[in-house]
This record gives sequence, C-alpha cells and structure tokens, in this order.
Amino acid sequence: MNRRPTVVLIHGLFGFRKLLCFEYFGNIRQRYEHMGLRVLVPSLPRVSSIEKCAAALAKQLQHEQGPLHLVAHSMGGLDARYWITHLGGGDKVASLTTLATPHRGSAAADFVCSRLSPFRLLTGVQNMTTENMSKFNARTPDLPHICYRSYSAMRPPGDQPWIVRRYGRHIQQQEGDNDAQVSVASAKWGKHIATLPCDHYELILRDFRFNPFSTRIPFDAVPVYREIATWILSQEGR
Repeated sequence: MNRRPTVVLIHGLFGFRKLLCFEYFGNIRQRYEHMGLRVLVPSLPRVSSIEKCAAALAKQLQHEQGPLHLVAHSMGGLDARYWITHLGGGDKVASLTTLATPHRGSAAADFVCSRLSPFRLLTGVQNMTTENMSKFNARTPDLPHICYRSYSAMRPPGDQPWIVRRYGRHIQQQEGDNDAQVSVASAKWGKHIATLPCDHYELILRDFRFNPFSTRIPFDAVPVYREIATWILSQEGR
C-alpha cells in the first residue's frame, strides 16, 4: 500500500491550530484529507520568536519520518525555514510552500517597532523587521535538496481591511504592492508561483472587510490550496 503524502499546515503570528470551532486554515485540512493527503497541523506559540516557534515545530514533528511537504502562511514560513536549516527539519522535508511570508521583513514591522506601539514588545514582530530579516537570511540559507515555492498577494490599500489599511499604505510607500502586512517583493522566495489578488487574511479564508457596501471583488483561496495539493501529489514517486 502506498503511503499517503504528508502535508504540514503551519500558522503564522497570532495564529492557532484550532480556536473553539475555528481552524486557522479554515476547512483546508478537511479538503486535503478528501484529496488523499495526510495532514498535520502543529500548534505553535502565538507571539513568540522565530527560534521558539521553530523549536516547537521540531518537537511536534520529531517522530515524523518524512518526506514532509510544508505549507505555511505568513511568519509560519520563517519558522519552517529555521527548523529546516538549523534544527534538523531538512532531513525530512521535501518542499516548503509559503503564502505571504515576509522573507525579507515587513515595513509594517519597521513601522510599529519604531513607535510607541504595544506590538513592538512582541518578539515575533521584532524578528520581522527588514533589518532583522536581512540578518536571518544571511544565517539561514536554503538547503539545495528542498523545493522552496512561494505565493505573494496584493490588494490596493483602498481595498484592504480598514483596520490594517494604515500598514498597507505605509508598505506601499516603502516597498510597493502588498497585502496589508507583507509586500509582494518580500513574499517572493525560491520559485515564485503567483501574485494573488487578495489581502493577507483572505489567504486563510478570512474576509475582514467589515463593509457590506464594498465593491471589491471577493477572493476564494480554496483553488490555490487545491493547486498546491495537486502539485504535492504530482511529486510523489519522483
């Protein structure tokens, strides 16, 4: 009997495996299981450093033999990269697909860390400044046998959720097109698959417009995850 491919869904900053009846990735776990994939969803510290989140990831996956296919949103992609390069994850990982991960940092993190914002006290946010991510990348090289893939996202600031629109406008000025948290340029890593017409939260099936009169075109992320799963299934046996 062929072993089912194993996918690991990795949440980002402020994330969770499951909160009450809500899963961070919506119904993607169930959809992947229906496609024949074995799915793991680790629970990482919500606001901790990349190093601590990666250590938690390593602990929860220590008994997995691999090959593992990681699918990570936002900071989860940085946790995955650290685990792969520094904590032995590279021995069992076949691929890492990141969705709106700030691989080169975020001007939004720069913005809050330079002001009297409560977010500047969070280690995870501090880690994602452009300066700290430059240092992170220098000491966290990709491993040559692993396939690194990425998706970026963007919406014009006027179409972003109002609660984070100020960050989107700041990123637009500093880095260009963005999803209200991460720029397209920062999200590109390894093989860049596509720039998706959505904000940071629509990528995890959340719509935070809070405006019933909005005319922006809604985005459905499910086909993106289906595309990722189809690619993973195509890699088995290669």
